[in-house]
Amino acid sequence: MALFGDDADREQFFEAARQQAQREFDADNTNVQALVRWGGAMLELAHYKQGDASVNMIEDAITKLKQAISIDSDRADAYWCLGNAYTSLGFLCPDKAKANQRFQEASAAFKHCHDKEPDNETYKKALEMCDKAPDYYDEIQSHMAAAGGPGGERDGGRGGAKGGPQIAEIWWDIGGWVLLGAAVVGALYLARASAPKPTA
Repeated sequence: MALFGDDADREQFFEAARQQAQREFDADNTNVQALVRWGGAMLELAHYKQGDASVNMIEDAITKLKQAISIDSDRADAYWCLGNAYTSLGFLCPDKAKANQRFQEASAAFKHCHDKEPDNETYKKALEMCDKAPDYYDEIQSHMAAAGGPGGERDGGRGGAKGGPQIAEIWWDIGGWVLLGAAVVGALYLARASAPKPTA
């Protein structure tokens, strides 16, 4: 059975995950796992936003993930989501120099994960892909410009400018490898949080 049906199902899933994580953190402000799930869910939800709304949500996710790291600096999963967030932010940045700075921050986060768990293939692959991010930057920016720019209007909730490629599809096709990581993290943590507690 597939975890998600369509875009609406995915968005609802991660919005529910975000709300649940927020409730858990509000109840216990030392709950690092809730912060990581909160940040990961916001990163995934940014896929459904446009322009500044998308950037703002990614920046909010970064704030949550940094907060988690400030509580527990050994959380490799928090650094991994942070690397995903910085990479996504870099792709959305119209200034190439600033984008490269974001990619460097992402690389540092992924390197932290890899140093902690050098045999983890996911972290190794993330670091390798991050090194290629600057090469993808120009292509992604050209697609976004064709779709009406980062602030282009949606058509029916998913489209870009008329006659141009749909920006949400571009984001998923080219940058989806970044967000997929956050999706998996969010799904796993939500599943763990929802699992029945063992009886004594």
